Amino acid sequence: MKYSYSYIEEQTENILIENNFFIKGFNVNNLVKSLGVQLVEKELNDDVSGLFIMSGDNAIISYNKNEIKERQRFTIAHELGHFFLHSKQKPIFVDKKPKVMFRNSASSSGELHQEREANAFAASLLMPKRLIQEEISSLASNDFDIIKTLAKNFKVSEQAMSFRLSNLGYEIGLY
Repeated sequence: MKYSYSYIEEQTENILIENNFFIKGFNVNNLVKSLGVQLVEKELNDDVSGLFIMSGDNAIISYNKNEIKERQRFTIAHELGHFFLHSKQKPIFVDKKPKVMFRNSASSSGELHQEREANAFAASLLMPKRLIQEEISSLASNDFDIIKTLAKNFKVSEQAMSFRLSNLGYEIGLY
């Protein structure tokens, strides 16, 4: 099943509101745990940022402990996207019985449709459209480094914020 970006936006906002995490820079680890998903920090290969395993009713998200905090947050949110969007579908990667979905260099380029959806889910979860709009309207008019300011406030990388703003239709540098 393919999901529209508007559906993903709506779902992530509902998840955040229903679980009392609709604030910028929220603790994504606490959200994952409150949803009953096990979160495991691991030393993974350099080309693997995280993985999602669904075995029966047990959901586990593992993330690479050697990556920077902003990358870890995005990876965790990305894997949570697989949990909400894809855990009942055919897996991307299979290791016998359990479903295993990896976040690696191929997924960050958006080559696979499910990976693009999980990236959109992560971006929408960590940088909700409504909160971005509110933050932009409240920024000082003399703040010339809006991307850096927004990235810091939402605890994401500047690259993630740039992509998010572009996907929301903002023209970078012309706020």
